[in-house]
Amino acid sequence: MKFVLIHGAFGSPEGNWFPQLKEKLEALGQTVIVPQLPVDSWDEVTKNGSNKPLKNQSLANWLKVFEPIAKTFKRNEKLCFVGHSLGCVFILHLVEKFNLKLDCAIFVVPFMDKLGDKYWQFDHANDSFYKTAWDFEKLKKLIPTSYVLHSDNDPYVDRNHSIIFAKALDSSLIFVKRAGHMNSEVNLNEFPLVFELCNTRLDLTLYQRYLAEMKKENVLDYLEVKHRKLMDLSVHLPPEEIFSEGRFKFRNLKDGGFCTFRSGTKNWNPFDYYYIQCRLAAKRTGNVTRAYLVGNANDLKRLILRTQIRADLEGGVKVMLCPLDKVKDQLKEPDFGLWDNEYVCLIHYNQKKDMEEIVLDGRPETIKLAQEEESIVKKYAITIKDVNRDLDGYIYTSKTQI
Repeated sequence: MKFVLIHGAFGSPEGNWFPQLKEKLEALGQTVIVPQLPVDSWDEVTKNGSNKPLKNQSLANWLKVFEPIAKTFKRNEKLCFVGHSLGCVFILHLVEKFNLKLDCAIFVVPFMDKLGDKYWQFDHANDSFYKTAWDFEKLKKLIPTSYVLHSDNDPYVDRNHSIIFAKALDSSLIFVKRAGHMNSEVNLNEFPLVFELCNTRLDLTLYQRYLAEMKKENVLDYLEVKHRKLMDLSVHLPPEEIFSEGRFKFRNLKDGGFCTFRSGTKNWNPFDYYYIQCRLAAKRTGNVTRAYLVGNANDLKRLILRTQIRADLEGGVKVMLCPLDKVKDQLKEPDFGLWDNEYVCLIHYNQKKDMEEIVLDGRPETIKLAQEEESIVKKYAITIKDVNRDLDGYIYTSKTQI
């Protein structure tokens, strides 16, 4: 998705919530364009008075600056425009002039005509942008989805201006209580609502969505993510985070996954929330496999392990057994999960064989490695259908081969 953020009169790309929104969207791997359009100084306009034409800000000048940007848009490219104040009506001019088909537009405190005499500087600066003869039917086809945000105490734009704007475009109208002009004057240097509206238009991978959720909950605040994409990060988390990671992963799993489980693992509950959610995901997707890596055949006599395998089979998980000694030298990370072929979850253990950390990685090279290791495990694995018969058979076969 390509996002284009349009500031208002007397504005800039560095004003209000634009920098924070740009950073968050870029962290999710999106392209964000925030042009500096020609503006004049509020103080200079006030000093010169309403009879002197502005030097910079005009519809013609803004269109001239934007034209090279419009030429970079590719056919059928998904575009989302976000405008603030005057930037909203300018978006309508852009769509009309360049015949742009948008995926979505988000209009924050929009208006289409004069605001009144209270702050004459705005109408003086905005006069060339005002227009009444819009082809709204055409605009609605070119902007099929849009949102209008308005407030009850905006000192510049009466809420009726925004309501009329929304009705004309069949936009979804969102009321934000006591938010003023939704700018830095009301300390709105971050605007989570606008980000969430942008987020709804994204087709993110499972990994990107999970990291975005963690970032929103401040779990990733200790990471330096500025100027980096979240999908390019390898994230290290403490063992207790496996429950929140699993909750999100299994609830949002689309295609399925593959994971390993060490037969000598200790101190776990086969019926805790993590495994229950995994089995629900298995039934829903029909494509979750757990390969038990057997370090010692006698591990399969353990009641807890048999309980786990039985519960997996009954829950729709495909169960496999793989001798660890056949694959351990071929696997870089023996305890791993590959989910939706979009991200990898690795479990690291300390010398006492206790879980030490969880590593999440969505980089293409890591996914490719996990896919190769999945193939290695499956090459040596057998499928389990009946717990007692197949596990006892594995134990017997292992002993007779010694």
